Amino acid sequence: MISHATRSAPRRSLALVSAMAGLLTAGWCANLSASETGLYAGASFVQTKFDHDWAMGSNTSIINVDDEDQGYKVLVGWRPIRWFALEASHADLGGASSNTSVVCVAAVGFPCPTKLSADVRSTQIAALGLWPAGDFDLFARLGANYWDADARIADGSVTIARDSEDDVDVVYGAGAQYRYERLALRLEYEHIALGESDADVVSLGVTYSF
Repeated sequence: MISHATRSAPRRSLALVSAMAGLLTAGWCANLSASETGLYAGASFVQTKFDHDWAMGSNTSIINVDDEDQGYKVLVGWRPIRWFALEASHADLGGASSNTSVVCVAAVGFPCPTKLSADVRSTQIAALGLWPAGDFDLFARLGANYWDADARIADGSVTIARDSEDDVDVVYGAGAQYRYERLALRLEYEHIALGESDADVVSLGVTYSF
């Protein structure tokens, strides 16, 4: 005869295995949810191409300056559902520079060239529409961009004049990211309006979901 204790042992083992499987499944789902939704933060390397127009007074301007520089971006976001996120970011876009028509008088009495340079920063609030595909997300960005720029005309290290400007304009773009647990590798393109100028920005960075 098989005892009652002997018959109940397999049942207890089955119950234990089921409980462990349930805990593992719950943990996996929690990690998946954390990687897809919730709060996140990140940082990116930025490559900027400027199409820059700038004027300092009526006689000092540079038009259609094509220049490139590097910078960085930091961001924080909230993704309440898989298909939508709100994101705030701040970026140092680098700077653009060009020779100007303004000349200075060197010590020897000959004119010397001057250069106008502008350093640009961007702070954004944007909405992201996301299209999840497995561990990948495709997304589009649309938002408001508060930018400020500091410009100076200089002869080498000697500053001849300074000016600054700021405004609020539109930003839009698109990108893709690959998620692995709580980390995501992101590649993105953005078009940032800067008053009469604009910038095309490509960034590569990582985000971490909390």
